[in-house]
Amino acid sequence: MIVRTLYARLAITLALTLGFAGLLYALFIFTAVQKNIQHADQSLNRNLAKTLVAERNLVRENELDEKALKQTFSDYMSVNPSIEIYLIDLSGKILSYSADPGHVHRTHVSLRPIHAFLKEDAMFPILGDDPRSPERQKVFSVTPIPSAASARGYLYVILRGEEYDREEQFARDKELLYLSGWVIGVALSISMLIGLLVFYPLTRRLRRLSARIDDFRKSDFKTPPDIAPKAGDELNQLEGNIQLMAQQIVRQFEQLSEQDTQRRDLFASLSHDLRTPLATLHGYLETLQLRSDKLTPEERETYVARAMQFSQRMKTLVDELFEMAKLDSIHDGLQTEPFALPELVQDVLQQFEPAAEKAGVKLHMSGDTELPFFDGNIGMMQRVFENLVSNALRHVEKGDRISVSLNATDQGIEVAVSDTGCGIEATELGKIFDPLYQVNNSHRGGEHSGLGLAIVRRILELHGCDIHVASTPGQGTSFTFSLKTSP
Repeated sequence: MIVRTLYARLAITLALTLGFAGLLYALFIFTAVQKNIQHADQSLNRNLAKTLVAERNLVRENELDEKALKQTFSDYMSVNPSIEIYLIDLSGKILSYSADPGHVHRTHVSLRPIHAFLKEDAMFPILGDDPRSPERQKVFSVTPIPSAASARGYLYVILRGEEYDREEQFARDKELLYLSGWVIGVALSISMLIGLLVFYPLTRRLRRLSARIDDFRKSDFKTPPDIAPKAGDELNQLEGNIQLMAQQIVRQFEQLSEQDTQRRDLFASLSHDLRTPLATLHGYLETLQLRSDKLTPEERETYVARAMQFSQRMKTLVDELFEMAKLDSIHDGLQTEPFALPELVQDVLQQFEPAAEKAGVKLHMSGDTELPFFDGNIGMMQRVFENLVSNALRHVEKGDRISVSLNATDQGIEVAVSDTGCGIEATELGKIFDPLYQVNNSHRGGEHSGLGLAIVRRILELHGCDIHVASTPGQGTSFTFSLKTSP
């Protein structure tokens, strides 16, 4: 279980990384040392071939002494088995050698390294072909014979023969194993130390953050973790982002809870508002059915008129519920077009002129009449003004006044729909935009659904603005909102 923790994984990863780096370092050091040994060996034995020719009297009267050469082969096989001597011609063909015949696998060697070796400015180490191996190359010493002036071939001396290779390979493997063991051991020790000094504090912060998130989960996502966002490393940024995310989750849960409460209240109010006219409608229809033969034509007409009245009330409520649901389903923007707002307001006021004259109320439009075109949904904006004016008509008396004011601002158009009616109590101002909420101060009955202002607010939200209300009981109410016009 310990290996599953982030702390353990970091420590193991660091240990493996340092161990691998240590192994690569050991191989690099070994390769560099090997190259340096080759350089030193070839530099020290550069004139070995020339010395053999001179000291062993291999050339007599400008001719190669074959007998002396064979004796040299024999002597060096027993005295110095680390070198191997070969006689090659000018084409690189091997003519004779001191090595075991069964181990020589080449018939020719490349002359390019030999020519490079014989230059005065030769850069060591220079590797030449090893006659014992078709692929391997080794350091060597070479001299032309019988002389440089009249060369007929070369005395080619491999400085590290097969015997030397066997011994060196054994020592090298042993040394490499020893060095690698030490490097890996030191790397593992360092990684554990770093894990204790660095990784533990790092993972401790993660464990603390994980514990706070777990507490947040146990609180049913109601209490966000107490994390103070601050600038710093990536963990500080992560803590800050988690704190913001947790706060957003809490707000969303609160909004969902509030929406659920509103939904339950809406269904309760809707059930009441539908049940009352439905029961009344049912009563009138039942009376017409049971007492049809006893009612006078005037009474029958009255019952039918009342039934139609409550039927119309139910139809209005259902229509507005469908309209509200349709508005709530709009998320991808509106179909808009530019239009003149004063003309729309004038049309709406003319629509309500007969009802206003009957109630003894004056309708008036004021402000700027030459306004820039507003880019919006003309049908929805007409619905806004219709709902606001009809709402005002229910709360005014004879002699009162309803006015629509339009004024140009730097940001767009300031709209105010005001009346001089009965006003709204301060305790009810915060509720009037709730669906199905009805203020019980209407002078013309309660034949409305309570969805009008909720629809107004939703339409204005879709147009990117808010609506505000100010009211003084006994003096009137004013609804204001600002519409942004295109630059």
